[in-house]
Amino acid sequence: MSTVLRQTDQRYSVRSVGSSWKPIDGERVVVYGAGGFAREAIRILRAANADIACALDQRGSACPLIDGVRVYSPGEEPLTLAERAEAVAVVAVFNRDADPAEIEDTLEALGYGRVVGVPELYESFAADFGERFWLATRSSYGAFADRIDEASRLWADEASRELYLDTVRYRLSWAAYAGPVPCSGHQYFPSDVPLTRGPMRLIDCGAFIGDTLASIAELGYPVDTVHAFEPDLANVASLASFARRFSRESGAEVSVWPCAVADHFEHRNFQGAEGEASSLSASGGEIVTAVALDDVLPNTLATDLKLDIEGAELDALRGARELISRSHPRLAVCVYHRPEHLWEIPLFVRDMGPWYDFYLRSHGHYGFDTVMYAVPHDSA
Repeated sequence: MSTVLRQTDQRYSVRSVGSSWKPIDGERVVVYGAGGFAREAIRILRAANADIACALDQRGSACPLIDGVRVYSPGEEPLTLAERAEAVAVVAVFNRDADPAEIEDTLEALGYGRVVGVPELYESFAADFGERFWLATRSSYGAFADRIDEASRLWADEASRELYLDTVRYRLSWAAYAGPVPCSGHQYFPSDVPLTRGPMRLIDCGAFIGDTLASIAELGYPVDTVHAFEPDLANVASLASFARRFSRESGAEVSVWPCAVADHFEHRNFQGAEGEASSLSASGGEIVTAVALDDVLPNTLATDLKLDIEGAELDALRGARELISRSHPRLAVCVYHRPEHLWEIPLFVRDMGPWYDFYLRSHGHYGFDTVMYAVPHDSA
């Protein structure tokens, strides 16, 4: 058995696979959350014959009804302490800004006898929820046991090693207190991860509306060139406007590429108009052009390559082998969009060549915005 998985069992007394909660017919359930994930959870739980008593949200009654379910501020729901003790509180908030440990502490303090967190909820209804970032059933991790162990030995500092282990432990144990704690500072430029020397020559994949460029401007880093890739036309106009301003103020040469990044040229289905979450998707109603970086930037010498492209990161790395081999850029690659990316992306980069030291930082709750930083050995 995997060393990491065995340590998780020993430290957190993981319940046996298959022991996740499912509602008994008519069991009273209170849902914590009032966003899109909560709406879907209520639909799924109702189909499983749960009795949805109400929903809880910090905004309280300012939230609209959710399919007829009223929303209350925590502590104002019309349930007695005895009723709360008999009810199941289901956490249905899944985003970077929500602290799962804080939510579970709140629910336990309110007297709920059973609290079901997001990973456990997903374990029970994975087929209904479908793909959701890193969420996966615990049984699926066994097939990757050796790879999980292998990646655990890559990290260059203790903070990265502990974050990696905590992330695996949280996914398998469901223990909210084991969840990764977000670090401070700017995503892609944490203060305790080395930068490359000299002015940046950045390739920004998943440039959105220029948020990474805004961080660079705020931090005052010198920049020579930027190639910004963003396939969602709903974002490109804002990105181009910001890029022009950034170029004027920094003196950098900035180009905006309205296309996706993958491992080869092709037209791909795309789910657009979802802000920063727009992504390549077989069910998407739009068609975009996808390109390989090696094809469109065949002579570029980059110092930095950022990939935050909603699950297409491995494909983009495959399409940038020559660029990476030629330039050895500092890599900032998101590893939370798919369950296996946490270990497969760093192992893929390691196998490309012996150029990097590896760091891992999480910039949001629930493991959102978890980024692998691969820093070339000759960095400052």
